[in-house]
Amino acid sequence: MGRLLKHYFMHKFILLAFYLLLISSFGLAQGKGRQDVVYVKNHWVLRGKLLDSADSVVRIQTQDGNIFVFRRAEIEKITSEVSWDRSAGARKGFHNFTELGPLIAGKTTINGVTTAAFSFQTFLGYTLKSWLIPGLGAGADLYATETILPLFASLRGDLSRSGGIIPFYFGDVGYGANITQHSSEGQQFSGGLLYAAGAGVKIPFNRGAGFLLSLGYRYQGTSYILNSVRQDMDYRRLALRAGFYF
Repeated sequence: MGRLLKHYFMHKFILLAFYLLLISSFGLAQGKGRQDVVYVKNHWVLRGKLLDSADSVVRIQTQDGNIFVFRRAEIEKITSEVSWDRSAGARKGFHNFTELGPLIAGKTTINGVTTAAFSFQTFLGYTLKSWLIPGLGAGADLYATETILPLFASLRGDLSRSGGIIPFYFGDVGYGANITQHSSEGQQFSGGLLYAAGAGVKIPFNRGAGFLLSLGYRYQGTSYILNSVRQDMDYRRLALRAGFYF
């Protein structure tokens, strides 16, 4: 029953993640364009859709729906500019990326059967440039037969910041500690090398936070003792993740 529930929820998560990815891609295609910009003499800058630009009155509706009305004498200038990228200007400093999702693979367990697996991880990095964010991460990989706690160094960064949706890359390398309890299927479970690489998209809420979705390859080495013989077992998975950054 437990295994059926794991498969059910994993299936639902994958469908939701791909649905969000499709929405993101559509938004990326539609998000680029131009907008009206009104520069007011009191140093305000309003971006949106110009509703009226008569000799005496200027009316503009901003992206959040508010409508501002000014006397023509209060306006410094009116222009048409490339839509403002709310993700522009990556701030230097520490940033967190927290994400979770299924680990998708073939027959890689002790019994040679495909089983559900789920992963959670959090990463703290320092933004040097938008394309260069080194840092450290930790998490938990929950396989059907083993539980592994990864600790890794990571490098990630933005591939482009020209639109509302930001593509990014990532690469991880570290060690996964195996905390699986001894059983008849194996004794003395040990962890091993892990590495991962992939890409994804960030959907910003503002200049410092947003939603993220990624897909990558993940390798985890493990071993155990069975009948006094060491057995090596490698997990090779596709990691589909969703989460938030701030």
